[in-house]
Amino acid sequence: MVKVKKDNPEVLISIVFPSFNGEEVLYNNLHSIQNLINLNEIELVIIDNNSENSTRTFLKSFKELNINLIEQKSNLGFAKACNIGVLHSKGKFIFITNQDVIFPNDFFVILLKLFKKLKYSKDIILCPSIVFLGNNGINYFGAKIHFLGFSYTPEMYQEIPKKELTFRTLKAAGSSMFLTKELFLNLNGFDPYFFMYQEDTDFSLRALRNNIPIFTTNKTILVHQKTSFKLNDLSYYYIERNRFLCIFKNLDSLKKLIPFLILSELLLLFHSILIKKIKIRLLIYKYLIQNYKIIKKIRFNSFNCINRKVKRFELNSNLDSSIFGRSLSNNNILNFLLKLLNVFI
Repeated sequence: MVKVKKDNPEVLISIVFPSFNGEEVLYNNLHSIQNLINLNEIELVIIDNNSENSTRTFLKSFKELNINLIEQKSNLGFAKACNIGVLHSKGKFIFITNQDVIFPNDFFVILLKLFKKLKYSKDIILCPSIVFLGNNGINYFGAKIHFLGFSYTPEMYQEIPKKELTFRTLKAAGSSMFLTKELFLNLNGFDPYFFMYQEDTDFSLRALRNNIPIFTTNKTILVHQKTSFKLNDLSYYYIERNRFLCIFKNLDSLKKLIPFLILSELLLLFHSILIKKIKIRLLIYKYLIQNYKIIKKIRFNSFNCINRKVKRFELNSNLDSSIFGRSLSNNNILNFLLKLLNVFI
């Protein structure tokens, strides 16, 4: 472990995120953090997942911030790295995010005021909106969770509303999650089995099972240093594999979902052919079959820890074409099949 920090007697907020080969985006990230108001109350916990370039050297040389750099000997993935970071954090509040976001300087001033205003119950999770770099298009502004495990922001790429809005949402964003350290630990953090992607969906479902409300807002906005979301083979594999894990871990009455799962998989198989990822999809099915006993144990342990299961009616039941991605969201054949699927489910 390497620590690079200034004296800071009382930390209120810990910013936590993993780094991996991110020197280029970290430059803008760290400089935006450096300009935050009340910086003396903020620490930065970065878990480097065995970067293969000069990322670690860059982080060690950035002495203007209160940084706790935790070096790993292998890539632990987003979920486990964040858990380690939270355990090493000192703040009452934690903000979990990514290495490639840019903060406005009044970000936490606004967030703390809003958090105190919304905290009508013991615990809440607050997730500020995120826009893509350059076009102000929505990356996250609340999200839906479908009972088949899909989680998505239907308004993705649309312009963020100018009117300030704050509202309840089903899904928190792992790239923009503000809550108390105590709550994160009480909910057992992210499930490291997810490695990357959908760990925030699983966490949101556990929050729902514990009656913890999730809010989103555009009163303050993060900028994601990307212009769009790129679905490569690795992200496709983990997003879809972990979608099944979210269902198996958290939903009640799996037998009743089987017909809907079969229908949706027929549609997604066709979609995987169109985007040339049929081989990846078959690998996901192979994984689920080979690890059936492990997944069954994960489900058992999940329900042993939290008695309440998520009922189908608590989640969204209508699928949006945005699940197909930006390039195919207007495909006539896919949309027709999706309408048929929505009729049955």
